[in-house]
Amino acid sequence: MNLSHLTLRRVTRDLSDLKGSRIQNASLATPNELFLDVARTGGGKTTRILISGSRTQSRICITDAPFPSKPDRPPWLDRFLLKASIQDIRILPTDRVIVLGLDKQDRVGSRYPSRLILECMGSDSNAIVVDPSDKIQGLLRTQTTEHRKLHPGAVYKYPLEQDRKVPSELSAEQFHKRLFEADTEVDALMTLCAGMDRHLAAELVYRSETSGLGLLETVQQFYAHPPFDETPGCVLGPNGLRAGAVAFKPGYLDDRRFEPTETISRAIELAYQDGLKGQEERGQKKGLVKTLKRASKAATTKRDRIEQDLQAARKSDELERMGSLILSQPQSIPAGATSVEVDDLFSDELSKITIALDPDLSAAENGQAFLKRSAKAKKSAPVLDRRLGQTQQTVKELERLRIELEAITEEPAVEAFRKKLESLGHVRPKQVKARPKNADPSGLHPRKYRTSDGWEVWVGRNDQENDRMTKSAPRNALWFHAHGCPGSHVVLRPRENRDPSPEAMHDAASLAAYWSKARGSKTVPVNYTEARHVQKPRAAPAGLVTIQKEKTLFVQPREIDKWDTSE
Repeated sequence: MNLSHLTLRRVTRDLSDLKGSRIQNASLATPNELFLDVARTGGGKTTRILISGSRTQSRICITDAPFPSKPDRPPWLDRFLLKASIQDIRILPTDRVIVLGLDKQDRVGSRYPSRLILECMGSDSNAIVVDPSDKIQGLLRTQTTEHRKLHPGAVYKYPLEQDRKVPSELSAEQFHKRLFEADTEVDALMTLCAGMDRHLAAELVYRSETSGLGLLETVQQFYAHPPFDETPGCVLGPNGLRAGAVAFKPGYLDDRRFEPTETISRAIELAYQDGLKGQEERGQKKGLVKTLKRASKAATTKRDRIEQDLQAARKSDELERMGSLILSQPQSIPAGATSVEVDDLFSDELSKITIALDPDLSAAENGQAFLKRSAKAKKSAPVLDRRLGQTQQTVKELERLRIELEAITEEPAVEAFRKKLESLGHVRPKQVKARPKNADPSGLHPRKYRTSDGWEVWVGRNDQENDRMTKSAPRNALWFHAHGCPGSHVVLRPRENRDPSPEAMHDAASLAAYWSKARGSKTVPVNYTEARHVQKPRAAPAGLVTIQKEKTLFVQPREIDKWDTSE
C-alpha cells in the first residue's frame, strides 16, 4: 500500500489539531510500528496515532487499535518522545515525508527538542528521531545504502530528490515533452509529479477531460487547492479487496469501486487490513510457484541423469567387443597392467585398439568384467528409455502447471489449484492434527465463571487462547478488556437471545479488571463491545486485536463464582 502525497497531506491536515498537545504514552507494537497517545490541549479524548515504517505497509493515521499489551520502549523513545509536546506537523512539498517537531522538558528543566520524521517511500520507509544537530537518536529500521546511512549516531540527510517536481514548478515545455514520450497520460504524471500514485494520476486525467481545462492546469490547481472537503475512502480492487486509500471520491471509477469512510485515517486502516489479506494470497500463490519450480528443477536434473545413463547403456556392444578381445588374447596382457593395446579382430583392417584395465584383476577377470557390464547395459537400456519418456512428460507437465498458476488471480482459484497439485502428487496435503480423545471440540480451556444472575463468562488464560476464544465467540457475545493495560480477553456468552443484565455486564467487567495488570487498582476502566466489532489484524502478535464501537465501564477488580461444569 503506497499513500500518495495528497493522501498524506490530508492526514497531516487532520493531525494539525494536535499542535501544542502532549504525547502521554509511546511504545513500539512491533519493531516497525510506533504507537503514540496524544492528549489534546484543554482535555478531551486522547488521540492515538499509529506510525509504521513497514516496507510494504508504511502509513501514519489516527487509530482506535488497542495500545500494545507488551509495551516496548527503547531509551530513545523515552528520552525524546514520551511526554514531549508537538510543536509542528508538516509534510515536505516534494515527497512523501512528514515531519513532527517535538519539544520535551524534564523535571529538572533539561530540554530535548527533536524531530520525528516519517518517510512513506515504499521499501525505503522508516521513522527516525533526529536531534537539533541532525544526529539520529533512534529509528525503526537501520538502513545503509550508497547514498544514505541511517543508524543511531549518523547525521540525518533527507532522501535524495527524485527526478520529479511539484506541479507548480513544471514548465509547459517539460510537461508536454514527457506527455509525448510516455505511453499514457497517467504514466506521464506518475513520472513527472512528486508523490503521485496511479489512482491520483487517473483522477487528474479524468477531471481534466470533464472540466475542459488543460491537464497541466488541472494538476497545478488540484495540488494548490486539493478537494479535502470531499469524502475520503477506499478504492476497491477487482477481487473486492480494498486496494488503496484516497483523500477524495474518484470520479473516474464506478461507484461500486469506492467505499466512503468518515476519515482518511479510517480508509488507511481498512486498506491496510485488506492489504495484509492480499499479501497472504500472493504469499500462498508464491509458495506454490516456488514448489513447482523446485519440482521442475528436480525433474530436469533426473532427466539429464537418465540421459547420461542411457548413453552409457547404449554402449553395450562396445563393452562386449572389448571383453571378447581381452579374452581372445590373454597372453598379450601382463599382470598389473592398467591398459593394453590388442589387435582388433572385429575390424576388417586388423587395426590396434587400446583398452583400459583394472590392474588388480587378471586378464580373464578383466574380460569377464567387460562382458558383465555389457549384459547389464543391455538389460537396463529399455528400462532407462521408458523412465526417460516418463520424466520428459513430467517436465512438460510441471511447466504447463506453472504457466497455468501464473495466470490465476483469485484466492479461491489458488486454493483449488493447490488441491489439484495435491491430487497429482506435486504438493503434500495439509496436515490436520488429530484431536485427543475427550478433547473440547473448540480446543479451548478458558476459565469459566457464572454471574450473579446466571450468565456464563469465559476468560482467556494466555495470548494464544485469547485469540482463539475471541475468534470463536458468537458475534452477539459481549467482549471485555481492561483499558490501556495487558490483560485477558473476557467474553460474556449470549443466553436465549436475551440482552445481558447490568449485573452480568458489571460482573464480566470486574473479571476483566481482575485478570489484568490493573488488578491492584481500586477502580479500573474496562472497554466492552460486541464480539463482531473485535478484529485481529493479519500478522499481528498473539493477543493483539482492534475494536470498534466500544463503551467503558468503571469497576472494582474482583473474581466472581466459578462455573460448575458438573451441573
